Amino acid sequence: MGSLVVDLMHKLLSLRWERPVIILDGLDECGAQEELRSLMKLVLILDELPPAFAVLVSCRPESSVVSAWVRARAQGLVIPCEDMDTVAEEENFHTIHRMVEEGLQDCIDNSSWKPSKEEVDAFVSACRGLPIIASIRVRDVSFQTCRGATLRSEFEYFRDLIDAPEDINKEYLRVLRRAYMVGSSGVRKHTAKKYRQVVATINAAFEPLSVFFISQLSGIAEEEVLAILDPIRSIVDLPSKLDLEHSSESLPESPPESSSEEVQGVKFYHATMKEFIMGDPIGDENDKVFFITDANQYFLGLPLLRFFNNSCEQDVFGFPTVPPLGDEERWSNLPKREHYHPYLLRYARHDQYAQPSQLFAQGSNLQNEFNTFLTQNLVTFMHLAPIGEQYKGFPDGFDEFKVNKIVVSRLF
Repeated sequence: MGSLVVDLMHKLLSLRWERPVIILDGLDECGAQEELRSLMKLVLILDELPPAFAVLVSCRPESSVVSAWVRARAQGLVIPCEDMDTVAEEENFHTIHRMVEEGLQDCIDNSSWKPSKEEVDAFVSACRGLPIIASIRVRDVSFQTCRGATLRSEFEYFRDLIDAPEDINKEYLRVLRRAYMVGSSGVRKHTAKKYRQVVATINAAFEPLSVFFISQLSGIAEEEVLAILDPIRSIVDLPSKLDLEHSSESLPESPPESSSEEVQGVKFYHATMKEFIMGDPIGDENDKVFFITDANQYFLGLPLLRFFNNSCEQDVFGFPTVPPLGDEERWSNLPKREHYHPYLLRYARHDQYAQPSQLFAQGSNLQNEFNTFLTQNLVTFMHLAPIGEQYKGFPDGFDEFKVNKIVVSRLF
């Protein structure tokens, strides 16, 4: 923080910026409480910036953040804070009103029916003073009116809601019920199974995955993945149409010219959605299907390793497999696909998915895949390590494979 930020900004200030502003958004999403406490120590170092700088921090009032502000104030630092939950009711209503008016402007312009001022006010009031609910409902109306619903029917739907949501968790439940419930019978079994596979994959990934990759890991066709996620587009950010056209192209012959052409990943609009799904179930018996508390990040270990092994078998990476493997000319003629390797492999190689005590508890399937990896594909794995990174052996806990490890080491 000192050398890369504070010192550098002191030097850059000579460029005569008018008013530099640093924005730190979502600190509460940066790890567990212990990690957040360490992070706050770095954040407070920003007080050493030149006086011309302003730092805006936005986050939920986690205890680690609040206690850091209290300690800093006790040391004489002036840190003005505003609790958005205590914003004046009139100001909050005005903010949500603007969100609704601007967010639904296209829908209103394209509709023969126009909501009255009173109807818009009622729509805004039904958002319970929560901008996050307003943003969800604006997207909900926009998606529904593109799929055959009318603007009038959508306003009437929200006006006539039974057991209208009072908080964000109940709003998430409303969206899921509307998307998947079939009358009083609940969610169809085949829909529930696919929902749990797809959403659990999104939850467990440590960064957004493409529709193609979600399809590969879950074993569900891309169109079925989209069919599961499309009804909940108000809470799930799906790729644009252009991205979807390229999602089935696993590894084109040549990499894109810039990172801006990379396939967009699927993610939740709000971190609170993930917390909701992994939290204690609410609602009735039929609603329990929406909550995924029995699938953590380790359940991706088997499908990730299987995906990697299959990619090696299909010669996706294009590495020579017939001796002499050290022929420099053969390696120099390989397609330049390095751009794709990090995206494909950072999941299969990530420590979060390679904890033996968790992985091998799942049964023999993963052990069989790992044996395949050791005996057939470890050479490819090691060649795909980032430039300058040395292979350091297997993660702690894989001692049971030391015989294979010795055999593999002799290949080099």
